Amino acid sequence: MEQHAHPLRWHLSVDPHRVGNAVMSTFDPVPIEDGEARFALESFALSANNVTYVQTAGDFGYDKLFDNPAGRMIPPVWGYATVVESRSALEIGSRWYGLWPAGSHLTVRPKMTRAGFLDVTARRTALNPLYNGYLPGGPDDTREQITQASLRPLHFLAYVVSRDLKHELKRYARVVVTSASSKTSTALAWELRDLNPIGLTSAKRVGFVQGTGFWTRVLPYTRTTDIGAGSVVVLDVAGSEDILTTIRTRPDFGETRVVGIGFTHPVSARASERELFFAPDRVAAVVARLGAAAFERDLEESARQFLSRSFATYDVNRVTPDKLEQFWAEISRGEVDGSLLNGCVVNAR
Repeated sequence: MEQHAHPLRWHLSVDPHRVGNAVMSTFDPVPIEDGEARFALESFALSANNVTYVQTAGDFGYDKLFDNPAGRMIPPVWGYATVVESRSALEIGSRWYGLWPAGSHLTVRPKMTRAGFLDVTARRTALNPLYNGYLPGGPDDTREQITQASLRPLHFLAYVVSRDLKHELKRYARVVVTSASSKTSTALAWELRDLNPIGLTSAKRVGFVQGTGFWTRVLPYTRTTDIGAGSVVVLDVAGSEDILTTIRTRPDFGETRVVGIGFTHPVSARASERELFFAPDRVAAVVARLGAAAFERDLEESARQFLSRSFATYDVNRVTPDKLEQFWAEISRGEVDGSLLNGCVVNAR
């Protein structure tokens, strides 16, 4: 059968208890069965979001997505892949976007849907369908692939937050977003721009965050006293108890509500007193309120505007597979340049 991929099969796996410990391993493929298809990855995005998937795997079942080595976990990554073998309805050579293992290949059992297909491999059936769905098509250029794979999932999260919580957020005197240099926070700033959220970031990144043009007000973590008096809702992307403590103990503070969005500060104490927002569990209510067709139109238009706005903000850094272990360690320590969109090019066409 026709093959488009490099013969080497590999994946990256991580120790869930030492999230920076990543190892590249090769593996031998097994023949696909009736009803299955094998993909060769073209490219995938890499960010703190992928570290969060590993850290919260036990809570949300991300460790069930792929066939993990014993005691380790293959990080889920958003990206593009091409069908290289098929005994299913999927056509060889077709490109698809979705959630893949950080590696070179994935075998799926596709169930075709109106929009694309769901992977109904047994281990994945208990997961939210949003993580099992794949969409056809995508750009040829790996720079554009990495840009879209980096920003689309984060924009989706921010979109659901805004449509689900905006009326509640309006009750507070201030909306504060931590880890303002992260792409998740940038997407939140875009979706909540009419609420003028305050971005908190490290002192060295204030200039970059201001320069993106997404924020009307940016403060370093050392100046949380400047947030202002009154009630505050914190959309917490950092996940650091230390940062939240400085917000809660500022002078003249009022009610402080914390909604947990992510963990971009993995080496800090994980925040304990916060509501956890899980977009896949909330999206059904948003779809029911807007209607499926209106939801899809609104989401696509908002994503189009955000991506168009972001192309001028971020440069793309392409990482080769041989540098992936080192790069993952840097991401896990929060040492990656926030002005870049990072991704791995695996098998460019």
